[in-house]
Amino acid sequence: MRKKIYISIILIAFYTAVMINYPSPVMKSLGYRQGLNFYAHMFSTRSSYNFISNPGLRKLNNPEGTVRAVTPEESRDFPSLLDKHLAQGSSCFIECSELDTWHTSPVGLQYLREMRPRSYRAIIFDGGHHLPSLGLAPDIIIIPRLAGYAVHSFTLDGVKIATIEKLAHECDIPSVIVTVPRLVLVKNEIAMENITSRILDSCLRQEMKEDFAPLARPRVSKYNGFIFAYIDYNYAQNPDLFAKRVGELGTEGVKKVYLAFDFKYSSKQQARNYCQQLQENFELPVECVNQPVKVMNVFWGGK
Repeated sequence: MRKKIYISIILIAFYTAVMINYPSPVMKSLGYRQGLNFYAHMFSTRSSYNFISNPGLRKLNNPEGTVRAVTPEESRDFPSLLDKHLAQGSSCFIECSELDTWHTSPVGLQYLREMRPRSYRAIIFDGGHHLPSLGLAPDIIIIPRLAGYAVHSFTLDGVKIATIEKLAHECDIPSVIVTVPRLVLVKNEIAMENITSRILDSCLRQEMKEDFAPLARPRVSKYNGFIFAYIDYNYAQNPDLFAKRVGELGTEGVKKVYLAFDFKYSSKQQARNYCQQLQENFELPVECVNQPVKVMNVFWGGK
């Protein structure tokens, strides 16, 4: 009986995880959102979470503001969205893939500077596409954990949590880093806001002097002598463009380049070749940090 209950919970969890990415109008009309909200509230208020790193949070002038999750379903007019919620006093934004990636664009980078004094930024790190965020010093990195991986529902770019921990230590990343069970962290407001609020309550605040000057190009960032980048379709097809972006950030004083690949567009051998070529061009060590896995093949034991 207990085994059947566990299997039922797992099936419900996979349903909600998939449907938050591809919610069809038919499913919505059948009570999808109500069911998702019930599931999110039930598990997000009770689930465990584990700190990989907890250096504390910097103090804000408006610590009593609201926690605001930006879901994948919302408008892509990110400047208007952020302006609205900052005006309403939001003191913590929780960002998923598109908004997090937008911050490496010129406009997104400017908004990152403007948000910093007024709010915390938490990101849902569910795959290698978030690697450039390590160079943008998010306040909180929340990793949906499944079988030792940070993995996405459909993007083939999983990263071992042990690798993220290694990078955080080696590159002196100042973020609070937390793992949460993957099946608990569905991408809706209730789940993300409840979990993040609990994490915020567990962190000490302290006065921190910082010169926040993030350096980035689209899907590429530079921090503390390291470059972090995501090789998507455009960069996979045009290595010269990627080399140009790295050159714009500057390689003087860089110790190492870390890459994550979207393995929908690159094989493992192509990724190795890409790293080797870049290493020869820039005369710097280059390392691929992720693997061609997503939720389903990690769950069933695939690699």
